Amino acid sequence: MPKYYLPFAIHLHQPVGNFEKILEKAVYKCYAPFLKTIEKFPSFRFSLHISGPLWEWFEVRFPHLIDLIARLVERKQIELMAGGFYEPLLPFIPERDAKGQLSYMLNYLKNRFGVVSEGLWLTERVWTPELPKLLAPLGIKYTLVDDTHFFNAGLNKKDIHGYFITEKEGYCLFIFPIDKKLRYLIPFKDPKDIFEYFESFFTNTEGNTLTYGDDGEKFGLWPNTWQLVYKKKWLEKFLSFLEKENKIEILPLKEFLEKFPPRARIYLPPASYEEMMEWSFLPEFGARYLEFIDFLKSEKKWERYQPFVRGSNWDNFLRKYEESNLMHKKMILVSEKVAKNFPKYELSNLPLAIKHLWKAQCNCAYWHGIFGGLYLGHLRSAVYQNLIAAENALPNKDIEIIFKDYDCDGRKEWLFSSPKINAYIKPTYGGALILLEWREKKLNLTHVLTRRPETYHVKIREKINQPKKEKTDDVKTIHEQFKLKQPNLDKYLVYDWHYRFNFLDHFLSNKVNLFTFSQSKYQDLGDFTTEPYEISDWGKEKNGVFLILKRKGNINGFGTLELIKQFKILTEGEIIVHYQLFPTFSSNLRFATELNLFLPNWDLIINEEKYNILKVREFKKISKFTLINYDNSIHISAKQPFHLWIFPIYTVNLSESGAEKTYQGTCFVFITKFNFEKDKIFIQEWQLKLSN
Repeated sequence: MPKYYLPFAIHLHQPVGNFEKILEKAVYKCYAPFLKTIEKFPSFRFSLHISGPLWEWFEVRFPHLIDLIARLVERKQIELMAGGFYEPLLPFIPERDAKGQLSYMLNYLKNRFGVVSEGLWLTERVWTPELPKLLAPLGIKYTLVDDTHFFNAGLNKKDIHGYFITEKEGYCLFIFPIDKKLRYLIPFKDPKDIFEYFESFFTNTEGNTLTYGDDGEKFGLWPNTWQLVYKKKWLEKFLSFLEKENKIEILPLKEFLEKFPPRARIYLPPASYEEMMEWSFLPEFGARYLEFIDFLKSEKKWERYQPFVRGSNWDNFLRKYEESNLMHKKMILVSEKVAKNFPKYELSNLPLAIKHLWKAQCNCAYWHGIFGGLYLGHLRSAVYQNLIAAENALPNKDIEIIFKDYDCDGRKEWLFSSPKINAYIKPTYGGALILLEWREKKLNLTHVLTRRPETYHVKIREKINQPKKEKTDDVKTIHEQFKLKQPNLDKYLVYDWHYRFNFLDHFLSNKVNLFTFSQSKYQDLGDFTTEPYEISDWGKEKNGVFLILKRKGNINGFGTLELIKQFKILTEGEIIVHYQLFPTFSSNLRFATELNLFLPNWDLIINEEKYNILKVREFKKISKFTLINYDNSIHISAKQPFHLWIFPIYTVNLSESGAEKTYQGTCFVFITKFNFEKDKIFIQEWQLKLSN
């Protein structure tokens, strides 16, 4: 008989919209060698979850991997676990979609492998107490969350072993606590260290079971792990150690449930793993949270007070990152539209609109931690691409205007949709265009990320000033290492004072130049950029719609100015923004209108000359320019000549391989010089046209 039990679960996932080369690297460096290695050790039996995006990709590109998994399932070496098919955070999508995604995965596993899955891999282990009521009716009997959840429920470390049962309104669910220490030991330490950890854990504690559950990508895809796991044969050594010593029995979670009863009933608060609850803090609080933990550890009080120390929760990402909130609310809006058109559907013949909606609910682009997530523009693009595709698949193709609190801040936004474009305007934030989507191209042009402080930026500055350390052969988990992928990253630690929306209005003195503007080191003389505009009028016209906004604001040191901004949105993909300015003073000032567009592979054409928009540029006295990308073009022109400033927006963010500079968009600033005269009207007009 083994001395200890180790219920073991592996989770494999790649985001919707990830690059093909990364998916291929994951197969060759991780998924294929992992499966081929464990095939040689039939006594190693475990639970496996693979997300829907990977299943679909395997079906097309690597069907032999599915065949291998099927053989391992048939010989009972692998127990397949379910989850939301496209890896959504179940508590943060509409319940109808959560049930649909779960049912779709269960249906896939049954049809493809002949198994009825009773286990759930909970995406990012984001738990809410309502989940048992959602999961139990679908036949889900157990899931895994982290020991953090159990600390937050008032348990001490010595009590978190075996498994537990919880319920909501009588709907029961078994819960395994994932041991954090094991996540940091496997596969980074000697197999004997794992056994010694079991010995130390149960020295003064009755019990014999700890649970492991984590990302399978750490077995070859995480930095330096391929060399460790396969070249240095960590995995083979680990599996051989288990067979030879017979001290720890690894087994699937379902099998452990059938052998042993739960330890106790428990009620867990909303939570995720410890690192996630740190990342979701706003930077100031994240720094203080880490400082407090360090203080408790230095005073040797961490174990005593750990149950009373908890971080933020996943919801806080929607406050921390307005771009995440806007993406989430767009998803909610599209889900409502899809539900109205498809109240019922067959899983075997899934409507295209539902499939694209579910793909857009893949969690990765909605948050940021050690992985790039929200900071990766191609993941945000994939979310919006699928949301637009879902809308395009709906039967209603009429022009639609909705006036509602779209972003849930207590203020209403103006939402326009036509078969050609979607354009959303936020009157209460500078009268800004917050979303522009080119529907026939399935492109969101405006999901530009604001440059903002992150808790880890302090570490970047410290790392740059530290002498370089000698390299060691030690391989650490990504949570234990901090690398800089590029030099001079501190030069890009620039922070914006407003969101990177569109048709934001500035009044600039002659002291402001392209450099100070791009670095957000300038004084805006006006109070128009982020302040509210009033809606004067709106309605439909023959070829589109119009919205008239106005604001009477102050120009610092000069006086007041009334600004009327009229949007005309034509059904064929053209936006005209007409400005009327009524000053109560006389002076020379520069009026600047700001546009921020996500254009990673576009070029700029001015006077038939092509320019790269990833460089800082300035053009004087022009009246129009064109942005091109393959067969797509955006034409921008003005009624009066203007100066044009262009600069790329880069952030410094973490990824699993280290801190890096990432392109978030390009800022275009249109500057008109006005010789303002008291009580006279001054006019400028911008035209933005989308064309093939």
